[in-house]
Amino acid sequence: MAWNGRTVPDFPRLRAFPLLGTNAEIFYQAMDMERGAYHFYREVLARHREAAFARFIDILARAEEGHARIIYDHYIEEVDDAPPFARLYESLPGEVLEGGQSLSTMRRLLDSSDRTGCVDIVELAISIEYAAYDLYRNMADYFRGTRREEAFLDIAQAEKEHMRIAAEALACCTQ
Repeated sequence: MAWNGRTVPDFPRLRAFPLLGTNAEIFYQAMDMERGAYHFYREVLARHREAAFARFIDILARAEEGHARIIYDHYIEEVDDAPPFARLYESLPGEVLEGGQSLSTMRRLLDSSDRTGCVDIVELAISIEYAAYDLYRNMADYFRGTRREEAFLDIAQAEKEHMRIAAEALACCTQ
């Protein structure tokens, strides 16, 4: 934000993975963060349904569920009595996005009068997707040589596609 002549009012509040948890706990947390990103994109759509960039945001929201399904495939390998995906996904609170930002903080950004323009919102989406890629890539590196590595590499690759989709939305901001 300092780049744009603004200052950060407080230290960022972030939450991430419990690295010492079981595979099931880590995959559950990953699904929950995907759900958080889904909630964020639905918030954007609720405020900007008619905007030119809305179709890209809708694609991103639906893709977050797709990422959660990828993670679920790894999760069910760890949990014998896992509930069906739809029930589990709907039950996830999703209070933290993939990059570690809280959903409430991101809602406040959307509600602030200086962060409602097309470029600002699309840049938020790009930053979320980049943070998700970075998180999952680092998680894969951290768990190198384990089953978790493959799972997080799969997700990191999928996040690159999200960055591309969000970047495409920038073209809508110049029309």
